[in-house]
Amino acid sequence: MDFSAECAPCLLRRILFQTRLVDPSREEEVMSSCLSLVAEEWEPGVRSATLATKVHRLCYDILGVDDPYAALKAESNRVAFSLLPRAEKLVEGSPDRLSAACLVAIAGNVMDFGIGGYEHPEELRHLFDDLVSQEPEPNDIEPMREILREAKEVVYLFDNCGEIVLDIPLLRELKGMGLRIVGVVKGEPIISDATWEDLSTSGADRFLDERLTTGVFAVGLDLERAPKDLREAFQRADLVIAKGMANFEALSGTEVKPIAHLLRSKCQPVAKAIGAKRDRNVIRVFERGA
Repeated sequence: MDFSAECAPCLLRRILFQTRLVDPSREEEVMSSCLSLVAEEWEPGVRSATLATKVHRLCYDILGVDDPYAALKAESNRVAFSLLPRAEKLVEGSPDRLSAACLVAIAGNVMDFGIGGYEHPEELRHLFDDLVSQEPEPNDIEPMREILREAKEVVYLFDNCGEIVLDIPLLRELKGMGLRIVGVVKGEPIISDATWEDLSTSGADRFLDERLTTGVFAVGLDLERAPKDLREAFQRADLVIAKGMANFEALSGTEVKPIAHLLRSKCQPVAKAIGAKRDRNVIRVFERGA
């Protein structure tokens, strides 16, 4: 997905949010530098994830931190664990367990701070029941189900901390189908995304047959810098399940297919690009040849 005019203020709001998490006294220095970088690097056709990666790298370097979201990530996991029994009960009682598990996984996607009005994990506690009651728009659950019926191996691209806990019901459903699951987390801390340590902290590792990382500091993932084992996993997979907006931004228009995007459309550019309205649950499948 290309970087658009509306992406610029959204990205800079996130930079301001994470700067204030670390050192509010440096917000003018950080914002000035990041604004200059956006102006220098923004040209027609630049991908949103690519430019965002460069801007976040600069912000982290100026602040001298590896993980400005560390405390929020821990809190996100705590809140998600408190909701997990409710989520599992919802899936177990549903006549369509796969669809219900997808809705639970999508609800966790609101744990993405500094954009879309979300600033603290506790917000999900109050939003959860409403989120899982909303039918996805678009809703490609049937194409996803058809692919899974014939599939043997799935690559699952995790997104945020907290959210990874609420991926567990869907991972359990996929294992119940007899699928081999390759789970992928970020190679380095970036925004509130899950990394290697979060696989065991969340318990998601119990449902994985193989564990990989994106290998580098990147918003979503950078296919050009992706490790060989990840690129090989993409080639083997019968379906890639990609959580969150950043993975859509990074993978839209690529040859990674078939792919099922599960996300909350928290911004207008992503909503428009994926064919949704803003603030909707989204299950969108792109098949080979599409």
